[in-house]
Amino acid sequence: MAPLIALGLSVLPDLARLLFGETAGTVTSRVADIVTTVTGESDAAAAKARLDADPTLASQLRIELAKIAAEAEGARLAAEEKRRQSELDGLREEIRDREGARGTMQALGQAGSALAWMPAVTSGTVIASFVAIVILLMTGRGVDLQDQNKVAILNIVLGALVAAFTAVINFWIGSSSSSRGKDALVQDVLGRQAGLVDSAITRATAAPSAAAPAAIAEVVRSAVAATARPAAGPRPGAFDRCVEVVLGKEGGFVDNPRDPGGATNFGITLRVLQTYRAALEGGSVRPLTAEDVRALSQAEAREIYRALYWNAMRCDDLPPGIDLMVFDFGVNAGPGRAVSLLQRLAGAKVDGAVGPKTLEAVRACHGPDLIDRYAREREAYYRGLPGFGEFGAGWLARVAFVRDAAKRLAAG
Repeated sequence: MAPLIALGLSVLPDLARLLFGETAGTVTSRVADIVTTVTGESDAAAAKARLDADPTLASQLRIELAKIAAEAEGARLAAEEKRRQSELDGLREEIRDREGARGTMQALGQAGSALAWMPAVTSGTVIASFVAIVILLMTGRGVDLQDQNKVAILNIVLGALVAAFTAVINFWIGSSSSSRGKDALVQDVLGRQAGLVDSAITRATAAPSAAAPAAIAEVVRSAVAATARPAAGPRPGAFDRCVEVVLGKEGGFVDNPRDPGGATNFGITLRVLQTYRAALEGGSVRPLTAEDVRALSQAEAREIYRALYWNAMRCDDLPPGIDLMVFDFGVNAGPGRAVSLLQRLAGAKVDGAVGPKTLEAVRACHGPDLIDRYAREREAYYRGLPGFGEFGAGWLARVAFVRDAAKRLAAG
């Protein structure tokens, strides 16, 4: 098994980081199985010979290994999200406990009970003791700093008072605001996980073609991270249904000199194809030409759409119909613009990255209404482009077609 695993690592070096920890056993076994299945050889030397002789077979193996990496990374991120959620639940429970204590104190005060003064008296005593001990340690008055036993006792007392002082501050003024801050921080981190993918794609596709290979090694790794799913998992068949619509509108090979996208096949431009293949090769691949775009297979185009668009925008987590609207616009105008438009229409924070808050806002919207508004905004975007005079009729027809298909999906 070890030689087969080594061969898999030579094809996709990123797998190395998954061969340690809790997932090591599962990943190593699956890597060996995939190498054997794809090459048809159980001997590592024979499998390598087949890969060297058939570049298409090597590309297929890279894609299958990337799927393993995606699933393992998704499981890791899901576990991390679960851990963060557990911490948030603990913080919320702590807030409820403290608010309950404050409510009890308020009720005692309204009833005129002397017990209502106990929290204030206790807090005052703790604060006064803390300040006194600090002053004694700073000035040395009344304390023999050469007596190590007394200094040790003072340090122990000071440590206890620091904990008590912190609890007092949290009880009176600190817990709610600090917990809200931690909650917001965690939500921001979750949103940024998805945002990493979009920003990586944006940087890669914005780079000059000669510099693109060195700039885009992180794209597939980011796309892998974006495959983390909620506990419910992806909706079976959602990607296949939506990509059929996109492929139907994109058509085959086109190389219109007036189209800023240049050579395109199945809607995949030369720049995007270079981005994807360079990422699979670890950032280094020969410069591609229009002929490489012409030779692009539909199977590879689907994998590009899944990794760089569908997963990057977390379309599996969007409601039926909305997923198609966002996916198609992302393919046509970029993932960042497509997600930002969705966030603006749903009333979420506009940052170009689909996170928990965006999903919550989208699910709260009426699906058909959101689809109509998204289509109108998309039409307005096209009308403002310089090429609208020549390509506008086709753009608007595509919007209408996708809007109707999205409504059918939303209606089940």
